[in-house]
Amino acid sequence: MLETNAVFRRKETDIEITNAVIEKVVHLSGAEFDSFSKNLLKDWGFILDNPIERSYDAQGRCHCLLVVGEGRKDGILVNSEGGSYARYSALLPNVNEFLMANQYPALGELNKKLEEVVNNILEQASDTFLDGRKDIDLIGIENDTGIEVSSNATLRSTVIKMLEARPEIRDWELDGGTLVVWRERSDIPVSVLAEQLKDPTVTPADMYAYGYTWKGMIPLSTDWALATFDAGYEVFRLYENDAEGLITEREEIFEHDGLFGTENPAWEKSERTQPFQVFIVNTEKQSQGENVGEWLVLPADAGALQGLLERIGVENPTHDHDSFAITAVRMPIEDSLREYVSKYNNLDELNMLASFVDDMDDYYLDKPEAILTTHIADLDVYEGITAIINLLHEENFTAFDFIYAHNEDELGRWYTDAGDEVPEGVSFEEYGRSCVKSENGKFVPDLDGYVKRIHKNVLLMHEGDVPDKHKIVGDALRGLQSKAAKQALEQGSGEKPSVLDEIKASRDKPGHSQARAASRSKDWGVQKTKRDKGGYDL
Repeated sequence: MLETNAVFRRKETDIEITNAVIEKVVHLSGAEFDSFSKNLLKDWGFILDNPIERSYDAQGRCHCLLVVGEGRKDGILVNSEGGSYARYSALLPNVNEFLMANQYPALGELNKKLEEVVNNILEQASDTFLDGRKDIDLIGIENDTGIEVSSNATLRSTVIKMLEARPEIRDWELDGGTLVVWRERSDIPVSVLAEQLKDPTVTPADMYAYGYTWKGMIPLSTDWALATFDAGYEVFRLYENDAEGLITEREEIFEHDGLFGTENPAWEKSERTQPFQVFIVNTEKQSQGENVGEWLVLPADAGALQGLLERIGVENPTHDHDSFAITAVRMPIEDSLREYVSKYNNLDELNMLASFVDDMDDYYLDKPEAILTTHIADLDVYEGITAIINLLHEENFTAFDFIYAHNEDELGRWYTDAGDEVPEGVSFEEYGRSCVKSENGKFVPDLDGYVKRIHKNVLLMHEGDVPDKHKIVGDALRGLQSKAAKQALEQGSGEKPSVLDEIKASRDKPGHSQARAASRSKDWGVQKTKRDKGGYDL
């Protein structure tokens, strides 16, 4: 952040600049300068004692005095037009640097060279490994810039102080003729960082052949995974069935004999092609050391869940917690919602949430995060996934409006395009500002958007009880149990099941009780549509 003094004018249409020629510099004590600066229209002897022959020349340049004070940061330009007071005056900020640069032009050239040295170091530091460290050869810097930063201690110290003032540099160390710098990782462009994270010993093709196919993951070998983990990045165990698990302890890397991965920081949201989905594993096999599971795309019906459970070896479950578990969730909505949704949520609730997200137009995928960012106090009665489900419920979601406008000027233009008439003489920015005030709206800079409350009827539509039309677990488990009972009966008697058995089994088929319940329940007005949206892992 930079700081200086300036004189601001209200609602000026342009900046009128006058070329000034300083004829003399008048030095005052600090107290005299302070008194002069607060009484410019008084008669001052030092102005009479330093007359200027002409106020303006043929080129239109203003000839003036420069008044400076001891220990004061700024100066004042004065054109008295032959009088004894400051008829015309102007502030000259940072006057000491101005005088120094004009008295010693060589300093300006030296400053440019030193800035060139610092930029050279920063450019080299942008090409760092994962920990942000870069070893800079000072002799090489000398050859490139002509500044003796290796042999001249004063110049070297000046360069280091300039580096310390740069936010990109986290730390530095001098080792003989080598300057070691550590650059802030957050300052490294994501495209550069993505290249640094890539392991030269394993390719995306290797990862796909291995059985993991999400393109937003950078594959890593064991050694590269260790380096990436030590540098503070998230590392995942990759499995052959498109599943992954977050590494939380360094020792876990040695326990996994497959590939590892880290998310590509340059992977754009628009490129994330996963729908809302959960990874479901067979808990019995997992307890035996086998990771058997599949992704289930949501929203789903009970038949899809039953088929998945059969494929991963769940045959005759007694309870969902005893037969399967969710180990990962991917969603096509923003990062700030991670804290509300997790793999520990009830699958029926996740299915209900997925149905709401599936109905959402792509234009509004940023809207949930924007509302949570600006109006979280209005939603504090909700917790976890309940908050998101209630927020996305149609009656609540429409209580807020989201507009892609990141400042008052764009908001004013948006309303004008929508049909508003801006009063004559009022700028778009002023109109947008009045809208923000009247609507009590709020901007969300990270999303380049604006949120306003349309009405106050935010209702608690969901308190944990999932409507029957979104429930899939119960019917899927009953379908598996019925199938297992039927097989046991056939194997025990060796006879074909009776008509009564077949009728009973048909009643237990997935979706049967769901369809019956749906006919009795209130229609929430949700229509499922299949769209391919982006997502990430929670």
